[in-house]
Amino acid sequence: MKKRIFSGLLAAMMLFTSAFAAGGEAMPAAGEQPSAGAQQTGAALRFAVTLPEGETALSDSLAAALRAVLEGRLAQLGLEQAAVTIDGETHTVTVALPGGAEAAGVAAFLAQPNALQLADRDGGIWLTGDGIAAAEADLGQDGSYSLTLFWTEEGGKTLAEHAGPEDAVLYLLLDGEQAGQTTVKAAQNESCTLEDDFTEGEAKLLAARIMAGELPAALTLTDEELPEPVQPAFPDIAGHWAYDALQRGAELGILNGIDGKMMPDNPIKRSEAVVMLNRVLGAQLADDTSGLTSVTPSLWFAEDLGKAIHLGLIPADDDRNFDTAASRAEAFVLMARAFGFSGAEGDSDVLAAFTDLSSMTAEQRQAAAALVQAGVVNGITDTTLSPQGKLTRAQFVAMFMRIANQIITAPAEDEPAPEVSTLEQNTLLRLAQIELSELAGDGDLLFPVVTEKAQLNGVTLTGRVVLKGMEDIDFTAKNGTQLGAIIADPAGAADISLTDTTAVHTLVIAGMGGAVSMKGDVTNIEITASGRTIDLSDMDAERLVITGSNNTIKMNGTAGEVVISGGAKNNVLTLNRAVDSLTVAGIGTRVDGSGRAKSVDIRAVDCEVSISADAKTENIDRGLTGVTVDITVPDKVPAGGSLATEVRFTGVEEDKVCTAQWYQDGKALSGYRNDQFSLTADTVSRQTTTFKFTKNMKTTVTVGFKLIYQNPSTGETEEVYAEKTVPIENYSDEWYYQRDVNRVLKLVSSTYRGNYTTAYAVNNDYKPYEKEVWVNAKGYSSRSQYLLWINRAYQHVNVFQGSKGNWKLIKSFLVGTGAAGTPTRTGLTTVSYKSAGGWTTGTYTVRPVVGFYPGTGYAFHSRLCYPGTDKEYDFSAGYPVSHGCIRMYKNDVKWIYNNVPVGTTVVIH
Repeated sequence: MKKRIFSGLLAAMMLFTSAFAAGGEAMPAAGEQPSAGAQQTGAALRFAVTLPEGETALSDSLAAALRAVLEGRLAQLGLEQAAVTIDGETHTVTVALPGGAEAAGVAAFLAQPNALQLADRDGGIWLTGDGIAAAEADLGQDGSYSLTLFWTEEGGKTLAEHAGPEDAVLYLLLDGEQAGQTTVKAAQNESCTLEDDFTEGEAKLLAARIMAGELPAALTLTDEELPEPVQPAFPDIAGHWAYDALQRGAELGILNGIDGKMMPDNPIKRSEAVVMLNRVLGAQLADDTSGLTSVTPSLWFAEDLGKAIHLGLIPADDDRNFDTAASRAEAFVLMARAFGFSGAEGDSDVLAAFTDLSSMTAEQRQAAAALVQAGVVNGITDTTLSPQGKLTRAQFVAMFMRIANQIITAPAEDEPAPEVSTLEQNTLLRLAQIELSELAGDGDLLFPVVTEKAQLNGVTLTGRVVLKGMEDIDFTAKNGTQLGAIIADPAGAADISLTDTTAVHTLVIAGMGGAVSMKGDVTNIEITASGRTIDLSDMDAERLVITGSNNTIKMNGTAGEVVISGGAKNNVLTLNRAVDSLTVAGIGTRVDGSGRAKSVDIRAVDCEVSISADAKTENIDRGLTGVTVDITVPDKVPAGGSLATEVRFTGVEEDKVCTAQWYQDGKALSGYRNDQFSLTADTVSRQTTTFKFTKNMKTTVTVGFKLIYQNPSTGETEEVYAEKTVPIENYSDEWYYQRDVNRVLKLVSSTYRGNYTTAYAVNNDYKPYEKEVWVNAKGYSSRSQYLLWINRAYQHVNVFQGSKGNWKLIKSFLVGTGAAGTPTRTGLTTVSYKSAGGWTTGTYTVRPVVGFYPGTGYAFHSRLCYPGTDKEYDFSAGYPVSHGCIRMYKNDVKWIYNNVPVGTTVVIH
């Protein structure tokens, strides 16, 4: 049965590579021509993927596992340059081979399932491929080949659990067929050898297949004829997960690379992101960059920053360094501004699961919400968006390629005009003039800078039509066209005409630039633009909302509701027709004209409304005027206690949502900020402060509370703050001393528990104050001003200076005390003698010597030196090593010899 495993596959592999050759031909060397049976240079293989049972889609995790196995197998064959592309939609895998690769043999090797089992005679499975760590083909002394298997730790445990008292035969099954056998007894070792009649090629191929791992999904080589493989635009994108997006970007001239490489996994710089978006949109005109404080005209990207200013991608006074990496949040904003998401009201609920958004600005949150909702952006995990993290160049390219799945460019002079046959995917049209008729879909239509005229006839699109960056655009929708949204953000002017049979749900006029005019009926109009002149003629809308500033808007049409939102400043709105309701919440708004409103509600200061109204009211927010913060605290914080603080509010006439922040000693407390604090007359806020009591801690604490309110009527930020100082009653000095004494006396030990390395002694020791507490608590005295403590637990000699009850640590030396069999005796003794010449034997010299334990051989001395010399040969230190003496570094023992008198107390503990 074993032979069938190798038949066709072995022959193909033997032809392919000398790694498995058994007298067959090797792969052609560099510069040689492949054999007649070889495929053409650069052959490509396509496999159909059969999903595992229960799987309905080729998930990212399954694709990653499949890629890992295939790339591992290609590496075994020396084909690291082969590119693996996995298409989750078509359930296919394409492998582009380098020149000279024999396709048939490679295809057979890659498609092998390699399901590995170790089974007994009854079919019981003892082990699978996960339990095998490695396999090696071995040449025996008799010239025969065998195969050795090495178990993983878990594999070895599994075999041991299965083993019984009787020995039995175990069979190695590869894809259900027997490939060799061993015994239970042999398998109990870390490895076992399959003794079988293997040829060299068979043994090596079997080892290769085992090491190749099992495919997580079945692959079938298809007969589909593939197009000639495309050479990667850059060598470092071959096989990359974002290969398709990167290759397409290079083909379109969006990506130029760096020194011949794409560097797809490098963090994308702000400048690079801007340049790529300019190329996608076809930016042409550049504004002045003198307001960019970190940019000089000589920088390679300076002109592109001027183009980005013109397109509204960056502000003219941006002070960021564009030669550094962009954060993910910054990339979100750039992407939203470039593709018309910045004016859209993203569903904020899509961000509810993310817990790391506190650092994001309002615009960054809005951009993230819109992009997440559109499926352009995902979180790093289910709960983290990582807004301050970095984005790679590949990730950034993949993002804008998701927004513009299909990019259609103008043809060359001798080529036919391109056709748009579907709107099921997002499509960017780089055409000066375009007319689309009788198409339907749910993608987005993106018209970039080059567009001058666009006309939609009978088009049904649930997605968005985006007009971005052009100088003058004439856009017409007619003949029953139905659109989900139009986003108008020209750099210059736009003329939008919607005929009577056209239905548009939302029109967003965004950005900063020239005049925008619109004729027709729209359900909702949102003006997020600033500084534009906008003419809404012959229009009918259910709702008009203005959130931008400094616009001049003329409305010669009807609307059910008109709202100038808070934050929209200094807009001039001329109403010449009737509206049901007008809400003016934007500061500095002026509303005039011949129109009439049934009701007018003015909610901001410095507003002037001169149109006729059936009813007019003013609801100016009084903010925090008259509101006080009352803090209640105890008279003092008792020793070991905590501080419970309560805040109540007086003078609250209207309920508000504020920001509330607790403070301690003038600093905002982390984790004690609430940006959605509900302020009512009955609101109570409480906070408890705990303290770590230390001997020299502060004896007062100041607690504070601040209310912050962004008044929509005035645009001002209002604050109310109050604080109180509370004394802290600390423990007595005697209490702290006794606490330390009790703890240190339990802490200090004479038992060594280290790992017998110098590093252990270097990195582990008592703290200096703990050493002082210990010797003083023990009541030791000395006949000199010094006291020595030999600590066996951490292998240090500690030198103190002072007197009984007042010892201060002045030095600590790393040493080696007596080994386990000859330990240094614990106890209390004195320095008994000194010898500069030390001791010399036939095997060593140590000097100087400072003795202790009178009448014994215990002493401080140097490490072992060659006899009669000061050249050390035994460098042991920091762990028990001697016959009982204290081995020390030369300079350390010399210090003791020179400074510590005879009679000085020595503590060994």
